[in-house]
Amino acid sequence: MSKLNEPFESKSKFAARVGVTKGRISQLVAAGLPVRGDGSIDIEAALAWMEANLDPAKRNKGGAKREDIAAGGAAIRGGAGTASGMPSLGEARRLHLIVQIERAKIALQQERGKLIDADQASVTVFNRARAERDAHIAWVQRSAPILAGELCSDPVKTFALLDKLMREHLEHLANTPLDVLKNAASS
Repeated sequence: MSKLNEPFESKSKFAARVGVTKGRISQLVAAGLPVRGDGSIDIEAALAWMEANLDPAKRNKGGAKREDIAAGGAAIRGGAGTASGMPSLGEARRLHLIVQIERAKIALQQERGKLIDADQASVTVFNRARAERDAHIAWVQRSAPILAGELCSDPVKTFALLDKLMREHLEHLANTPLDVLKNAASS
């Protein structure tokens, strides 16, 4: 496994990353896979090249279309499949390589710390929302006596009204869908 944030690696390590042999990498280099002068491979550039040049939908040479890949099969066009409707061995290998490239991209992003755990993100957002709610409620408790003194009103009634209004406001925010808040923030 390469070091974190290291943008280059040997052909052998890159072959292991994308799940092909070193010989296949040499074939791809001959076909135009970008290689540095010292023989190492720029990971991101090579993955982008592989996606652009090995994707049958972009090559349009009888391989499966993206819709066919997403549906889990390949259409029979120009010898892309067998008479039974199953993909040919060559087509299956291309589809397999596409999946390997996508996995390698995800692994690279994970190595660089650019992917986050969805469960951890949910816990963090929940904890942040709870802390903000508690801060708003504490603000009411601190501000009500000051407001009552400035207005010469009953501190208990001022607190009760301010607390009621803040809790209604927080409940409204909690019930507002995120896309509504996002649209309101951008306008």
